[in-house]
Amino acid sequence: MITNTIHLSDCVEGMSALPKGSVDMVVTSPPYNLGIKYNTYEDNKSRQDYLAWMGEVFVAIKHCLKDDGHFFLNMGYSNIDPWVGMDVAQVARNNFVLQNHINWVKSIHVNDKTSGHFKPINSQRYMCPTWEHLFHFTKDGNVNIDRLSVGVEYEYYEANIRSKKATKLRKLIKESNWVLSLTETIIDEQNVSKIKNELKLEEENLAKKDKPNLRDKGNCWYIPYETINSKELKGKHPAIFPVKLVEECIKVSGIKSGIVLDPFMGTGTTAIAALNQGCEYLGFDVDNDYIAFANRRINDND
Repeated sequence: MITNTIHLSDCVEGMSALPKGSVDMVVTSPPYNLGIKYNTYEDNKSRQDYLAWMGEVFVAIKHCLKDDGHFFLNMGYSNIDPWVGMDVAQVARNNFVLQNHINWVKSIHVNDKTSGHFKPINSQRYMCPTWEHLFHFTKDGNVNIDRLSVGVEYEYYEANIRSKKATKLRKLIKESNWVLSLTETIIDEQNVSKIKNELKLEEENLAKKDKPNLRDKGNCWYIPYETINSKELKGKHPAIFPVKLVEECIKVSGIKSGIVLDPFMGTGTTAIAALNQGCEYLGFDVDNDYIAFANRRINDND
């Protein structure tokens, strides 16, 4: 199996030909069947045909994915078809267990300020979609992850309480030094030395037990799109996702080195994320122009 390659091939055929259990992780965003205009692929199957095809894709993924591997599936949300993401997830349910359901937040409004990017709509019925599904599937739902790899720093409340002791000791040292400067007695010197040693021990204790730890950031990931206005700079691909989104998936998986596969590689985002995280990549796509663009993008990323 040759890695760090994007094959011009139907992904079902390509993945089915891979050795069983040879891939550590799959991250992908398939066509959503919403009539999006790709170069080659026709994104307008009947619902029945589309879900049947997705079922074939998932069977092929299960074949090549390791038993303790991870499968991250990004599905968009659309007011035109609000059920499509959940319908596809239900098909995946035939072969995988949904271990985590993450919301990829592309834009958020907090304290009267909007951050991120989304496509505004002109509608009297709907609100602007600002998030997408990110389903984390495993074969049995019992695969360990590295939650803290995408954590946020947090200081224990207990550390702040105990640090009051250190504050009190520093105050005593300051007062003792003032007395020492007036009296210059051995007793005062011994007293200051004792307090300083006690403070040192307290600070060492705080450093060991109360240094900032990490909490995972939960299942809402705010990752805005990079602002790319030119179609040429996007490889004329209508539906790209950020490199950071894939990188976060790789971090959570705990895979430090291994093979990350994308059945719908498109413009190479998954490949770049895999290389950035010290992994190898493998991909499939049916559009030669997208593959050529992806390879140029990967080479420019070196």
